Amino acid sequence: MAALIGIGTPVAALLGLIFAMRARRDLHRIELRLDRLETEMRTAPRPSDLAAEQAPAPAPEPIPAQPAEAAPPEPEAPKPTSVPPIPATAIQPVPPRQGFEEKLGSRWAVWVGGVALALGGIFLVRYSIDQNLLTPQTRVALGILFALALIGAGEWMRRRASRFGLLGIPSANVPSILTAAGTCTAFASAYAAYALYGLIGPGTTFVLLGLIAVLAMVASTLHGPTLAALGLLGAMGSPLLVSSDRPQPWALVIYLAFVVLPAYGVARLRFWRWLALAGSVGVLLWAAPIFFIDGSNVLPAMVHLVLQAGLAAVFLAIDPYRHIPDTEARIDRAASAVLLAFAFAGIVVTSSVYTGDGRSVFVAAMVLVLLAAGIRIASISTAATSAALLAAGALLIWPLATEIGGEPENLFYRSGDVFAVRPYALDTYLVLGALLPTVIAGTSLLRLSRSQGLRLPVAAWYAVAASVGPLLALVAAYWRVTEFERSLSFALVAGVLALAFVLASQWLMRGGRAEEDSAIRLGLGATASAALGAVALGLTFTLEKGMLTVAFALMAFGNAWVANRIAIPALRYAVGVIGLIVLGRLIWDPTIVGGDPGPVIVNWLLWGYGVPAVAFWLASRLLERTGRDRIVQFTESLSIVFAVFLVFFEIRHALHAGDPLAADFSFLEAGLIATESLAFAILLTRLDIRRADPVYRWGSLIFKVVSFALSGIGLLVIENPLLTNDAITGGILFNSLILAYLLPSILAGGLAYVERDARPRYYVIASATLSLLLQWAYVALEIRRVFQGPNLGFFWRRFTQGEQWSYSVALLVIGIALLGFGISRDNRFARIASAVYLVLAVLKVFIIDLANLDGVMRALSFIGLGLVLIGIGLVYQRFLVRRPGNAAIS
Repeated sequence: MAALIGIGTPVAALLGLIFAMRARRDLHRIELRLDRLETEMRTAPRPSDLAAEQAPAPAPEPIPAQPAEAAPPEPEAPKPTSVPPIPATAIQPVPPRQGFEEKLGSRWAVWVGGVALALGGIFLVRYSIDQNLLTPQTRVALGILFALALIGAGEWMRRRASRFGLLGIPSANVPSILTAAGTCTAFASAYAAYALYGLIGPGTTFVLLGLIAVLAMVASTLHGPTLAALGLLGAMGSPLLVSSDRPQPWALVIYLAFVVLPAYGVARLRFWRWLALAGSVGVLLWAAPIFFIDGSNVLPAMVHLVLQAGLAAVFLAIDPYRHIPDTEARIDRAASAVLLAFAFAGIVVTSSVYTGDGRSVFVAAMVLVLLAAGIRIASISTAATSAALLAAGALLIWPLATEIGGEPENLFYRSGDVFAVRPYALDTYLVLGALLPTVIAGTSLLRLSRSQGLRLPVAAWYAVAASVGPLLALVAAYWRVTEFERSLSFALVAGVLALAFVLASQWLMRGGRAEEDSAIRLGLGATASAALGAVALGLTFTLEKGMLTVAFALMAFGNAWVANRIAIPALRYAVGVIGLIVLGRLIWDPTIVGGDPGPVIVNWLLWGYGVPAVAFWLASRLLERTGRDRIVQFTESLSIVFAVFLVFFEIRHALHAGDPLAADFSFLEAGLIATESLAFAILLTRLDIRRADPVYRWGSLIFKVVSFALSGIGLLVIENPLLTNDAITGGILFNSLILAYLLPSILAGGLAYVERDARPRYYVIASATLSLLLQWAYVALEIRRVFQGPNLGFFWRRFTQGEQWSYSVALLVIGIALLGFGISRDNRFARIASAVYLVLAVLKVFIIDLANLDGVMRALSFIGLGLVLIGIGLVYQRFLVRRPGNAAIS
């Protein structure tokens, strides 16, 4: 049944083509007749035109007389002629647009038929293999004959395209599809003869595949892009359709090399860049199967990657852009992405433990291929950066050495109790780590210095490869060799690297082109920043782990200083990048040293967060001298963030016995953090009043929201000691309630005072309300602390008469104080707040005190309330008399 399907598919496709050609012949004849009739109808004279010719001509209008000397010469009258007028050019008929039915019957049927032909030939060969019907020689011969038949039919139809073209589609589609199907079958037959049956040797296969590839290239230049696309797809998929029990990776490497060469050649001849990109992506995807065919032998995969990376560099970049001057060079993103993918593939292969002694040769070859392409062609200067990433990545994931047997282990897949990360073959590792970054940086700087008129996006990649590449390689080697322990040797290497960058900066300045060439200024800034970075790394290698954050922060300040002195805009962005690195380092390890930071206040937190806060604040001030842009705002925001984290972790460190990451949370901590948020909100609000800026405005709003959340949810509800029964530390008067409630209350009032002239009124009312709530919470909790002791639990202890009377007195005293403040400052909000307190006092006296107090306490409560209310009435009368609107009432 499978055989019938395999044979019937191409036969049905051929019959469909024959019927389509016959139908096309008849339609073509009908179309010619219709065109002839339309032309005759357009050229025939109309009756209206004949009537117009027979009608008498209108009399000419009289012309006024003119002076003789001004009269122009009379033109000669045209002589009568019998030549008829030339008819207008006939409008060519516009072919109607194809509908779904026409496309389905003419175009899609042809395409599907061509694919069916190719698959039918391959499946027929596979069926004969499964059933063992024919000898290997016969199978290969039939496959070759079928391929030649398809190619011959395609060429025959191409030469007779005018007679056998299909209506509505380009006539070259059918011939190109037939030729593509024949090419796929020929590739599959040749590959099967070598890999499956061993009928031909590697040399013969080399010649045969090359011949088929050349024929496919020539045919696709004649038949159009359809043949090129289908031929490349079929050739790339042939190894998947024709399988073997004993796959040979070397045969696949040779096969892919001679498949992609014609694709590159056709792309170059016909300017089909998509074909070159598709070929490079296809062979790159085949790197994984080649790598996993034989896990113990990755040499074919290494050769494949080096070879294909070189071909991709030549045909995607070197050949197309070799005549483009540097002044016109622009980054080719597609070619850059392909070469970057080859770099990542090289890193993956380097991590294999089976690369053996060829690992260093493979990494060096891949780096040189990418570097040569990037240096030769400015449009893919990104390849130089890809080479630097490949070198650093190889040093990072290099297989590790083991103590047992000396065999290497994969860094990510370790067997046994292997915890060290020391690289295998340490001498080779160190030599490679010293040579490759040096070569990359040196050639990139040389290319940057000798180029004139490079665009900044192009020059930036050379600058990155020259500056960032060696630093990344140094960090990778430092981790693998020392595991981030202090090392004087690596500190000396960092010092030498810093000196080299300084000399490179001086060398770039000697040319005298720094003022007129922006690319040279970019390279100068990159080398200067890299020198500062190397110094920072050297300090990190010799100092404690926490100094890494300090070193990077100082590097950011130094980079800002260099940017201010040299006035290179690109260096400003480096400060922001370093800030992100420092922020990521602190998020990774908030305690700076991975444990207890040390004693209270003066500890690693002070250095790890304080130095970056000061460094980035100073950097923002330096960068602001040339304009306050987004980088300045971002740098200043980082300084604020680091300062906030410093205070936050110092609070937690002091309250949790040296553990800033403790899971506990108390009302004292909530109060102190709320105090911190309110303090930063006041500071940023004052800065925003002095100079309006989004950093200050949004920062003050964020801190205000945080303080409201901590106060309203944490202090008044969740962590309220009246509900949690947590002990109040300290004495009767001077205790933790002052820090937790009174201090935030004072700062909230200060925030309302600062906001009164710079923020909307509801901002001020919200801050003042928070201040009053925290102030009353402090007074109430302090009264209970006096009468109940350190534990204030509402559900555990009853209220005494003295305590209840004290609450009434406190409400009256606070109300009187607010009334006095509101009258003296003419503050309506304070007077309304005093009225709220007094109403609460009245309600408490008449509802709570009347029910719970007895004897002298009840009497004193009512007497005191009466006197206060009378006094308040007198005060209000005096206040109302003094107001300008009520002066006549007295």
